[in-house]
Amino acid sequence: MHPLHQIVQVPGNGGIHRIITTSKQGYILQSIDAEQRRWHAPVQTKVATLEEIAIYTQEDQVPLWNVFRKIWGLELDDSEIQSALGNEADTKAMFLRFLPNYDSGRVYISDMRKVLRWYLALKTVVDFGADLADSEKSASEGA
Repeated sequence: MHPLHQIVQVPGNGGIHRIITTSKQGYILQSIDAEQRRWHAPVQTKVATLEEIAIYTQEDQVPLWNVFRKIWGLELDDSEIQSALGNEADTKAMFLRFLPNYDSGRVYISDMRKVLRWYLALKTVVDFGADLADSEKSASEGA
């Protein structure tokens, strides 16, 4: 199973959340932050798993997992990322370090900041060093 399979973004509701369970009535979600607030999202709520999200580049789209792995590969301190979120020029410069060919006409500063914030939130709960083939293989062996 993909490491981002149970992690979702809910439009209009800040942050990212883990799906705890689903039912006919909707989802029970838990925020991925220090608060870890649980809440019910009705079935009509649009949710997007981070596994499905990609960033536009000049050539194609890069899955968010690959973007996170590129950030992880830079071995940046949390403070470096936090300070880059402080102003637009620093955010763009940071984004160029791991995705130099992003499509500047379709990827906005708000998107860049969201990706960096999500990375910071997820780095304590997701192993970005894991290979997708290994995680899918171990999930199929467990079935």
